Amino acid sequence: MKNDDIAAMKLGWSDFASRRHVPGGKHTWFEGTADELLDLVRDSWPRRRPGAGREGLDQVVVVPVKPAGFVSSTVKVEINTTLHAVFDRRQAHEDGFIRVTADGPREEVRFASVVLYAADTLLENEGKRSGDFDWEVACLIAGPFDAEPMDPLTMARNMLEKPGGTYCKYSALEFAEAVWFWAGRATVPISDPEKGS
Repeated sequence: MKNDDIAAMKLGWSDFASRRHVPGGKHTWFEGTADELLDLVRDSWPRRRPGAGREGLDQVVVVPVKPAGFVSSTVKVEINTTLHAVFDRRQAHEDGFIRVTADGPREEVRFASVVLYAADTLLENEGKRSGDFDWEVACLIAGPFDAEPMDPLTMARNMLEKPGGTYCKYSALEFAEAVWFWAGRATVPISDPEKGS
């Protein structure tokens, strides 16, 4: 099957993304149904681009979609913004890290995209698939910018093949742009751990 034959491909949500991207959580979410989001992906599939650090369209893709219905997870940090630091981990088997969150309004959503991983890519680094899908939704991105860089810690997790990461080699420029972007932003604090770790 060709990678551009979206009608024949099976798309689905990864368990990871389903747990994280929930309404009211600390991550970006979509206010429509899971199937409505997959329909947006199908409609925009011809506009997909390689994921960060990728060269082709066969492992990880970013699909730009209409931003209506998306809610951002980021707060623009200003001089008077209250910051919080907490020890966190994305999944039980992954290494913990320090997460910085910020009190304040979520940034306006002008752009949205959906990151999908191919079935074979999900199996790398002892990963797993969530269903019999050709592509699985791994992440939702929404905010004021068209090309939001990946969180540098996520990039490091991937490049170093840490638990939960999928190997990808990033350039120094990609790392620098990500560090610069995220130096002025933080995610919203959520006290309920059931609202997407």
